[in-house]
Amino acid sequence: MTQSVPDGDPLAAFGAELAEIRAKAAATQEKLRSAVASVRSPDGAVSVTVGPSGVLQDLRFGPRAYERPPQALSGLVMQLIGRAQQQVSAQVADAFGGMVGENSAARELLDEFLPEPEAGPPQPAAEERPPHQPPPSPQQPQHGQPRRRPRPTPEEDDGESNPW
Repeated sequence: MTQSVPDGDPLAAFGAELAEIRAKAAATQEKLRSAVASVRSPDGAVSVTVGPSGVLQDLRFGPRAYERPPQALSGLVMQLIGRAQQQVSAQVADAFGGMVGENSAARELLDEFLPEPEAGPPQPAAEERPPHQPPPSPQQPQHGQPRRRPRPTPEEDDGESNPW
């Protein structure tokens, strides 16, 4: 988009360069606004759409989704969201590539933060049959639950725990 500039006119050269930067910025903004990725499982059980910031915009379940155990279904959803986020990240990086240059230090820095792409389609079969695990014993808190001190028995209660 370089415009012809009369030789020796630095102000005209600066104006042309500024116009080129503005055009690149506008193109980059449009690419960023339209960066969207949709990913679907091979069997059509789940499809996800992720927007430019990596936020989930749409989640749809096909009839095959209901044939999966809940853990396998949630694993597949998370895997597909990750793939869509990778695709959007690549689109965002490419949008900035036109602005900062493909081989620039700024592009290298941006590429360091992009997630590594996964190889191959999602593998839900391995997640469909989680190994059987016995339920946790009552003495152990379940994952994600805070540990609680057991309540004192009535004969241990000295009344100091009641502030009233």
